[in-house]
Amino acid sequence: MLFGTLGFSYDTMAPSRLAFARTGLHSANLGDNMQTLAVRHLYQRLGVAPDRVVRIDRDTLRTYAGPPVVLPMNAVFHRNCFPLAPQITPLWIGFHANEETITRHKDWLGQQGLIGCRDPVTAEALQSHGIAADVTGCLTFAFPRRRAAPPPGRGRVIVVFGQGAGALPAAALQAMPEDLLAGAEFLVQRREMNVLPLGLAEMDSNEHIADHILQRLRKRATLVVTPLHHAAAPAIAMGIPTVVVRREASVRFGFMEGLLPVHLGPDFTSVDWQPAPVDLTRIRTAQWDRFSALLRPWLSPPDA
Repeated sequence: MLFGTLGFSYDTMAPSRLAFARTGLHSANLGDNMQTLAVRHLYQRLGVAPDRVVRIDRDTLRTYAGPPVVLPMNAVFHRNCFPLAPQITPLWIGFHANEETITRHKDWLGQQGLIGCRDPVTAEALQSHGIAADVTGCLTFAFPRRRAAPPPGRGRVIVVFGQGAGALPAAALQAMPEDLLAGAEFLVQRREMNVLPLGLAEMDSNEHIADHILQRLRKRATLVVTPLHHAAAPAIAMGIPTVVVRREASVRFGFMEGLLPVHLGPDFTSVDWQPAPVDLTRIRTAQWDRFSALLRPWLSPPDA
Protein backbone atom coordinates (compact mmCIF):
# COMPACT_ATOMS: atom_id res chain seq x y z
CA MET A 1 0.00 0.00 0.00
CA LEU A 2 1.13 3.53 -0.79
CA PHE A 3 0.75 6.51 1.54
CA GLY A 4 -0.55 9.75 0.07
CA THR A 5 0.22 13.37 0.73
CA LEU A 6 -1.78 16.10 -0.93
CA GLY A 7 -0.51 18.26 -3.74
CA PHE A 8 -2.35 21.29 -5.08
CA SER A 9 -2.58 21.87 -8.84
CA TYR A 10 -5.59 24.25 -8.51
CA ASP A 11 -6.90 22.58 -11.67
CA THR A 12 -10.59 22.81 -10.74
CA MET A 13 -10.46 25.90 -8.51
CA ALA A 14 -12.77 28.52 -10.03
CA PRO A 15 -10.96 31.58 -8.55
CA SER A 16 -7.63 30.36 -9.90
CA ARG A 17 -9.07 29.69 -13.35
CA LEU A 18 -10.75 33.10 -13.45
CA ALA A 19 -7.60 34.94 -12.42
CA PHE A 20 -5.47 32.96 -14.85
CA ALA A 21 -7.84 33.58 -17.75
CA ARG A 22 -7.85 37.31 -17.02
CA THR A 23 -4.16 37.94 -16.27
CA GLY A 24 -2.15 34.81 -17.07
CA LEU A 25 -1.31 34.51 -13.37
CA HIS A 26 -2.90 33.01 -10.29
CA SER A 27 -1.86 32.86 -6.65
CA ALA A 28 -0.87 29.61 -4.93
CA ASN A 29 -1.50 29.48 -1.20
CA LEU A 30 1.62 28.06 0.44
CA GLY A 31 -0.44 27.39 3.54
CA ASP A 32 -1.90 24.45 1.63
CA ASN A 33 1.58 22.95 1.53
CA MET A 34 2.02 23.40 5.28
CA GLN A 35 -0.71 20.77 5.72
CA THR A 36 1.20 18.37 3.49
CA LEU A 37 4.43 18.96 5.39
CA ALA A 38 2.61 18.13 8.63
CA VAL A 39 1.51 14.77 7.19
CA ARG A 40 5.05 14.08 5.93
CA HIS A 41 6.34 14.75 9.46
CA LEU A 42 3.88 12.26 10.94
CA TYR A 43 4.69 9.63 8.31
CA GLN A 44 8.36 10.01 9.15
CA ARG A 45 7.60 9.62 12.84
CA LEU A 46 5.68 6.42 12.06
CA GLY A 47 8.60 5.05 10.09
CA VAL A 48 6.89 5.07 6.68
CA ALA A 49 9.57 4.60 4.03
CA PRO A 50 9.92 7.63 1.73
CA ASP A 51 9.58 5.44 -1.37
CA ARG A 52 6.06 4.49 -0.24
CA VAL A 53 4.91 8.12 -0.01
CA VAL A 54 3.29 9.62 -3.12
CA ARG A 55 1.72 12.97 -3.90
CA ILE A 56 -1.99 12.96 -4.79
CA ASP A 57 -3.49 16.08 -6.32
CA ARG A 58 -6.38 17.39 -4.24
CA ASP A 59 -7.89 19.09 -7.26
CA THR A 60 -8.24 15.94 -9.37
CA LEU A 61 -9.15 13.39 -6.69
CA ARG A 62 -12.22 12.22 -8.59
CA THR A 63 -10.15 11.16 -11.60
CA TYR A 64 -7.12 9.66 -9.83
CA ALA A 65 -6.05 6.57 -11.77
CA GLY A 66 -2.90 5.47 -9.92
CA PRO A 67 -2.29 2.49 -7.63
CA PRO A 68 -4.19 2.04 -4.35
CA VAL A 69 -3.28 4.64 -1.74
CA VAL A 70 -4.35 5.71 1.75
CA LEU A 71 -4.76 9.47 2.03
CA PRO A 72 -5.12 11.65 5.16
CA MET A 73 -7.86 14.18 4.38
CA ASN A 74 -6.16 17.05 6.21
CA ALA A 75 -7.03 20.07 4.01
CA VAL A 76 -9.81 22.21 2.61
CA PHE A 77 -11.88 20.33 0.03
CA HIS A 78 -14.31 21.69 -2.53
CA ARG A 79 -17.26 20.17 -4.35
CA ASN A 80 -15.19 18.96 -7.33
CA CYS A 81 -13.11 16.69 -5.06
CA PHE A 82 -15.86 14.14 -4.42
CA PRO A 83 -16.62 11.33 -4.65
CA LEU A 84 -13.04 10.11 -4.42
CA ALA A 85 -11.65 7.70 -7.00
CA PRO A 86 -12.08 4.10 -5.73
CA GLN A 87 -8.31 3.54 -5.47
CA ILE A 88 -8.14 6.16 -2.67
CA THR A 89 -8.83 5.10 0.91
CA PRO A 90 -9.51 8.32 2.85
CA LEU A 91 -8.30 8.75 6.43
CA TRP A 92 -10.59 11.36 7.96
CA ILE A 93 -8.64 13.77 10.11
CA GLY A 94 -8.33 17.58 9.76
CA PHE A 95 -11.13 17.77 7.15
CA HIS A 96 -12.74 21.07 6.15
CA ALA A 97 -15.46 21.77 3.57
CA ASN A 98 -18.18 24.37 3.25
CA GLU A 99 -21.90 23.73 3.66
CA GLU A 100 -22.55 23.58 -0.09
CA THR A 101 -19.92 20.87 -0.62
CA ILE A 102 -21.18 18.83 2.33
CA THR A 103 -24.82 19.09 1.22
CA ARG A 104 -23.99 18.13 -2.37
CA HIS A 105 -22.10 15.01 -1.26
CA LYS A 106 -23.92 14.15 1.96
CA ASP A 107 -24.89 10.64 0.83
CA TRP A 108 -21.31 9.72 -0.07
CA LEU A 109 -19.87 11.37 3.04
CA GLY A 110 -22.43 9.52 5.15
CA GLN A 111 -20.81 6.24 4.08
CA GLN A 112 -17.35 7.19 5.34
CA GLY A 113 -17.63 6.49 9.06
CA LEU A 114 -16.43 9.00 11.63
CA ILE A 115 -15.06 12.16 9.97
CA GLY A 116 -12.47 14.12 11.97
CA CYS A 117 -12.78 17.80 11.15
CA ARG A 118 -10.47 20.79 11.37
CA ASP A 119 -13.10 23.02 12.97
CA PRO A 120 -16.44 22.88 14.81
CA VAL A 121 -18.46 24.43 11.95
CA THR A 122 -17.49 21.64 9.54
CA ALA A 123 -18.32 19.01 12.16
CA GLU A 124 -21.68 20.63 12.87
CA ALA A 125 -22.52 20.82 9.15
CA LEU A 126 -21.85 17.10 8.77
CA GLN A 127 -23.78 16.24 11.93
CA SER A 128 -26.78 18.23 10.68
CA HIS A 129 -27.05 15.67 7.88
CA GLY A 130 -26.76 12.74 10.28
CA ILE A 131 -23.08 12.14 9.43
CA ALA A 132 -20.77 11.07 12.26
CA ALA A 133 -18.17 13.78 12.85
CA ASP A 134 -15.94 15.20 15.56
CA VAL A 135 -13.26 17.89 15.82
CA THR A 136 -9.57 17.01 15.59
CA GLY A 137 -8.05 20.34 14.56
CA CYS A 138 -5.62 20.63 11.65
CA LEU A 139 -2.51 18.44 11.69
CA THR A 140 -0.35 21.56 11.43
CA PHE A 141 -0.78 21.66 15.21
CA ALA A 142 1.23 18.41 15.32
CA PHE A 143 4.55 19.92 14.24
CA PRO A 144 7.18 19.35 16.96
CA ARG A 145 7.98 22.02 19.49
CA ARG A 146 11.34 23.65 18.82
CA ARG A 147 14.11 22.85 21.25
CA ALA A 148 15.00 26.45 22.10
CA ALA A 149 14.17 30.03 21.21
CA PRO A 150 16.72 32.01 19.16
CA PRO A 151 19.67 33.27 21.21
CA PRO A 152 19.71 36.97 22.16
CA GLY A 153 20.32 39.18 19.15
CA ARG A 154 19.52 36.43 16.63
CA GLY A 155 15.73 36.41 16.78
CA ARG A 156 13.15 38.76 15.38
CA VAL A 157 9.44 39.40 15.03
CA ILE A 158 8.20 37.72 11.84
CA VAL A 159 5.01 38.91 10.17
CA VAL A 160 3.45 36.39 7.77
CA PHE A 161 0.58 37.42 5.51
CA GLY A 162 -1.28 36.58 2.33
CA GLN A 163 -4.02 38.01 0.14
CA GLY A 164 -7.76 38.63 0.34
CA ALA A 165 -9.05 37.56 3.73
CA GLY A 166 -5.44 36.72 4.59
CA ALA A 167 -4.14 40.22 3.91
CA LEU A 168 -2.42 41.95 6.79
CA PRO A 169 -4.63 44.62 8.41
CA ALA A 170 -2.86 47.98 8.26
CA ALA A 171 -4.46 48.94 11.56
CA ALA A 172 -2.70 46.02 13.25
CA LEU A 173 0.68 47.34 12.16
CA GLN A 174 -0.25 50.80 13.39
CA ALA A 175 -1.13 49.32 16.79
CA MET A 176 2.07 47.27 17.07
CA PRO A 177 4.69 48.72 19.47
CA GLU A 178 7.39 50.58 17.57
CA ASP A 179 10.22 48.50 18.98
CA LEU A 180 8.62 45.32 17.64
CA LEU A 181 7.74 46.77 14.26
CA ALA A 182 11.15 48.36 13.69
CA GLY A 183 12.99 45.05 13.49
CA ALA A 184 10.22 42.94 12.00
CA GLU A 185 10.69 40.64 9.01
CA PHE A 186 7.80 40.28 6.54
CA LEU A 187 7.06 37.04 4.69
CA VAL A 188 4.37 36.53 2.02
CA GLN A 189 2.80 33.09 2.18
CA ARG A 190 1.51 33.23 -1.41
CA ARG A 191 3.26 32.66 -4.72
CA GLU A 192 2.28 34.04 -8.11
CA MET A 193 2.20 31.26 -10.71
CA ASN A 194 2.13 31.51 -14.51
CA VAL A 195 1.11 27.86 -15.02
CA LEU A 196 -2.34 26.32 -14.48
CA PRO A 197 -2.78 23.56 -13.54
CA LEU A 198 0.48 23.27 -11.60
CA GLY A 199 2.64 20.32 -12.56
CA LEU A 200 4.84 18.19 -10.35
CA ALA A 201 7.77 20.60 -10.61
CA GLU A 202 5.67 23.57 -9.47
CA MET A 203 4.12 21.54 -6.64
CA ASP A 204 7.60 20.43 -5.53
CA SER A 205 8.78 24.03 -5.58
CA ASN A 206 5.82 25.32 -3.57
CA GLU A 207 6.32 22.64 -0.95
CA HIS A 208 10.02 23.51 -0.74
CA ILE A 209 9.25 27.22 -0.23
CA ALA A 210 6.66 26.39 2.43
CA ASP A 211 9.22 24.28 4.26
CA HIS A 212 11.70 27.17 4.05
CA ILE A 213 9.13 29.44 5.74
CA LEU A 214 8.63 26.88 8.51
CA GLN A 215 12.36 26.59 9.09
CA ARG A 216 12.69 30.36 9.15
CA LEU A 217 10.04 30.57 11.87
CA ARG A 218 11.60 27.73 13.85
CA LYS A 219 15.09 29.23 13.81
CA ARG A 220 14.47 32.97 14.00
CA ALA A 221 11.01 33.94 15.28
CA THR A 222 10.64 35.45 18.73
CA LEU A 223 7.04 36.42 17.86
CA VAL A 224 4.82 35.58 14.88
CA VAL A 225 2.14 38.05 13.83
CA THR A 226 -0.24 36.77 11.15
CA PRO A 227 -3.79 36.65 9.81
CA LEU A 228 -3.15 33.15 8.38
CA HIS A 229 -4.27 29.85 9.90
CA HIS A 230 -1.34 27.92 8.45
CA ALA A 231 1.23 30.38 9.66
CA ALA A 232 -0.30 30.61 13.14
CA ALA A 233 -0.88 26.88 13.71
CA PRO A 234 2.71 25.76 12.94
CA ALA A 235 4.09 28.66 14.97
CA ILE A 236 1.92 27.75 17.95
CA ALA A 237 2.97 24.11 17.60
CA MET A 238 6.64 25.10 17.62
CA GLY A 239 6.15 27.00 20.88
CA ILE A 240 6.53 30.45 19.31
CA PRO A 241 4.47 33.28 20.86
CA THR A 242 1.83 34.10 18.27
CA VAL A 243 -0.58 36.97 17.64
CA VAL A 244 -3.43 36.42 15.15
CA VAL A 245 -4.84 39.60 13.59
CA ARG A 246 -7.49 39.46 10.90
CA ARG A 247 -9.71 41.80 8.95
CA GLU A 248 -12.72 39.53 9.43
CA ALA A 249 -13.82 36.33 11.15
CA SER A 250 -13.54 32.91 9.51
CA VAL A 251 -15.05 29.58 10.53
CA ARG A 252 -11.70 27.97 9.71
CA PHE A 253 -10.31 29.46 12.95
CA GLY A 254 -12.96 27.86 15.17
CA PHE A 255 -10.56 25.33 16.72
CA MET A 256 -7.75 27.86 17.08
CA GLU A 257 -10.04 30.28 18.92
CA GLY A 258 -10.04 27.83 21.81
CA LEU A 259 -6.27 28.22 22.11
CA LEU A 260 -5.60 31.94 21.79
CA PRO A 261 -7.39 35.17 20.84
CA VAL A 262 -8.15 35.81 17.17
CA HIS A 263 -8.18 39.60 16.99
CA LEU A 264 -10.51 41.20 14.43
CA GLY A 265 -10.27 44.66 12.92
CA PRO A 266 -10.61 47.49 12.77
CA ASP A 267 -9.55 48.00 16.40
CA PHE A 268 -6.33 46.27 17.54
CA THR A 269 -5.58 48.47 20.55
CA SER A 270 -6.32 45.64 23.03
CA VAL A 271 -3.83 43.16 21.52
CA ASP A 272 -1.31 41.64 23.92
CA TRP A 273 1.93 41.89 21.94
CA GLN A 274 3.85 39.80 24.49
CA PRO A 275 1.79 36.59 24.62
CA ALA A 276 3.01 33.43 26.26
CA PRO A 277 3.54 30.31 24.12
CA VAL A 278 0.56 27.94 24.01
CA ASP A 279 1.03 24.47 25.48
CA LEU A 280 -0.16 22.00 22.83
CA THR A 281 0.90 18.82 24.64
CA ARG A 282 -2.64 17.49 25.00
CA ILE A 283 -3.66 18.33 21.44
CA ARG A 284 -0.43 17.04 19.90
CA THR A 285 -0.81 13.75 21.80
CA ALA A 286 -4.45 13.37 20.76
CA GLN A 287 -3.64 14.03 17.11
CA TRP A 288 -0.75 11.56 17.17
CA ASP A 289 -2.94 8.88 18.75
CA ARG A 290 -5.69 9.45 16.17
CA PHE A 291 -3.32 9.58 13.19
CA SER A 292 -1.33 6.50 14.19
CA ALA A 293 -4.53 4.54 14.87
CA LEU A 294 -5.85 5.40 11.40
CA LEU A 295 -2.58 4.34 9.78
CA ARG A 296 -1.92 1.22 11.83
CA PRO A 297 -3.84 -1.23 9.56
CA TRP A 298 -1.73 -0.13 6.61
CA LEU A 299 1.74 -0.23 8.16
CA SER A 300 2.64 -3.84 7.37
CA PRO A 301 5.76 -4.36 5.23
CA PRO A 302 5.20 -4.03 1.46
CA ASP A 303 5.64 -7.79 0.86
CA ALA A 304 3.48 -8.93 3.79
